[in-house]
Amino acid sequence: MVSCKPAQSNVYLIPTLHGLHSVNKHYSYDSLRKIISTLNPEIIAVEMRREDIDEDSIYLAGNYPLEMRMMKYWFPETKVVGFDWLGTDIEGRLIPSNYWKEISSIKKFERALQHDSIYQNKISTCDTFTRERLTLLQTLSLHELLSSKDSLLTVRYYQCLEDMLKGSVHERVLTFYTLRNEEMLQNINKIIRENKKKRIVILTGDDHFIYLKNKFKNNKLP
Repeated sequence: MVSCKPAQSNVYLIPTLHGLHSVNKHYSYDSLRKIISTLNPEIIAVEMRREDIDEDSIYLAGNYPLEMRMMKYWFPETKVVGFDWLGTDIEGRLIPSNYWKEISSIKKFERALQHDSIYQNKISTCDTFTRERLTLLQTLSLHELLSSKDSLLTVRYYQCLEDMLKGSVHERVLTFYTLRNEEMLQNINKIIRENKKKRIVILTGDDHFIYLKNKFKNNKLP
């Protein structure tokens, strides 16, 4: 994990694996839970929207990874807050039940890319980074993962996508990914400002980790 002390807070950034926790015996859901318990945070910030934190388990299961939605149950005495952002179209309101299949702009963009055989062939050259990452994510412990090539492979994968999609209609997929990372960072900044001098654990999917990690490194978090 990455730790720092922005704004006199103790902040720990931890990458999570979403569904791959269920197949990685060295970094399982139980492993993650034990790591967080050891850190004994006062605040747990999860990759969920703040609008959704207090919703019921059925709603959350339809929209978020298990480790994110379970934090408020695993740590009922700890304040759990959300920092995710999924688009301006649902800001401030709940996610409709048909959102991911029928409404979400990014899902429409991704499906259009998936059905474009020309660009699918182009971006297939990026798959080597994904395959190599998948091996790491399925087998390494958190400590091993953080010292592995995972972050480098993540950067190379998205750089490859950018090179292949630049100037095409499908570049909008990467534009959304970038905007989401930026919005997530702003929300994390706000959480840290509002919880000065507190111990905060930030849980983010491994794909976002390198972006946020670099902001910690460059002292971009207040």
